[in-house]
Amino acid sequence: MNRMLFYALLVLCAFASCRDSKDEPAAEPSAEPQTVALDVDGTKPVSPQNRIIYEMDLLSFTSAGTLVAASDKLEELHTLGVDIVWLMPIHPRGDAKFATYPSPYAPKDYYAIWSKYGNLEDLKSFVSKAHALGMEVWLDWVPNHTGTGAVWVTQHPEYYVWLNNEIKHPNDYSDVLQLAMKETATQNAMIDAMKYWITEAGIDGFRCDYVSSTEIPADFWKRAIPELKNAVQGKNITVMGEADFADQTRLYGCGFDFDYAWRFNTALRKQGNATSAASLKNTLNALYTNSRYKEGLDRMVYLTNHDDNESGKNYWQWMTNNVYLLTVLEFTAYGMPLIYNGQEVGHKSIIYPWEKNTISWNAPNVKMRNTIRALCALKHTQPALANGSEAQRGTFKILACDNNSVLAYQRQKDDNTVLVMLNLGEQASVKLPDVDAGKYEQWINSETIATAITKTTRTIDAETEIILPAKGYAVFVK
Repeated sequence: MNRMLFYALLVLCAFASCRDSKDEPAAEPSAEPQTVALDVDGTKPVSPQNRIIYEMDLLSFTSAGTLVAASDKLEELHTLGVDIVWLMPIHPRGDAKFATYPSPYAPKDYYAIWSKYGNLEDLKSFVSKAHALGMEVWLDWVPNHTGTGAVWVTQHPEYYVWLNNEIKHPNDYSDVLQLAMKETATQNAMIDAMKYWITEAGIDGFRCDYVSSTEIPADFWKRAIPELKNAVQGKNITVMGEADFADQTRLYGCGFDFDYAWRFNTALRKQGNATSAASLKNTLNALYTNSRYKEGLDRMVYLTNHDDNESGKNYWQWMTNNVYLLTVLEFTAYGMPLIYNGQEVGHKSIIYPWEKNTISWNAPNVKMRNTIRALCALKHTQPALANGSEAQRGTFKILACDNNSVLAYQRQKDDNTVLVMLNLGEQASVKLPDVDAGKYEQWINSETIATAITKTTRTIDAETEIILPAKGYAVFVK
């Protein structure tokens, strides 16, 4: 074949190819929804109001039950999305035993660490590693009482409340002794002990036990909290009180940064077998009506903690059929969410603080694990899920829904919207007439999350039918 004929054939082929392509209809754009894998690990909070706290019971957190062993798992917590590690009491424990060990809430020496956990250097290393990962460490502090056999009993008997030549047992608990917290000398000693851990170990805050005790005057906290915050120049110290201040109004204005949404947790315990969303709607509305929480005071919300276990039931037993969707509620409705010791892998055994019940890390509940992984990423990355003051946390709205078993709500801040749907009943197909319409990304789908964490893009408006399986849940962001 000569060269001229060859080029002529090439031109003819190109012309035919072009003609064929023009005759074919244009490709249709891919239909919604479009699903892709979602990377939720190692996210960082978009603001200090988008953080997550983790309560750690060192004894059961690892098989060794030590600070050193727990330190080895800090990177895993960081990857999950934990920003604050709250260590349950680390002090030597009193003499009286509930079972295998005394209660951690019966401290024997405020300046020491229980030998089973390690020593001061181990704590310093733990804190240093946490700080390197961008995490804070808070100590659990017991200011109302000490354990029996505490060093102050012999060194400073004047620090205690005496009745009939004996030290008083608060609430008739035989393993603890009532401190005279109304006395200036006792208050000074307590503040000095708390400062010690800031200056010596570099801790970043305190979860303060039983602040509702009438033996601890509000004036103590008004003194103590500013002193703690000023213990080290330039260091931020956070103080959380173990009480629902809606029930303890004398504690408002004492300087606490966080309280417990205790009423909220109590209400959630009653939702385990619920099939109607009516009661849950009332519970949510109550969180947003107290004007005290519109300014500086923040709240911690929780599905479970060590107190639930002390009652002889854990959150799986309290919340039964609705445990997954209530977990979604905890992270998306309000406040700073708490993860408790193995909650992220669905640990079901009761963890008594005076027993060792090592978490089964190698046999996780994958559906719970993936749900919490995705929820941590949502909390971190969506400004609409911020806690804090009314301005910081944006708006909250329960949406009208044509099914009484479905709770739907949206949180908004600036141009960010998070839409949450929880189905307490049987499979449902629902519409949301007052939804903030637009293109959403579905970050959580209860039907697929046990297999993979994915992101699906779809448009949602008042006419969109959304199908939720029985006890199903979905979270969308825009």
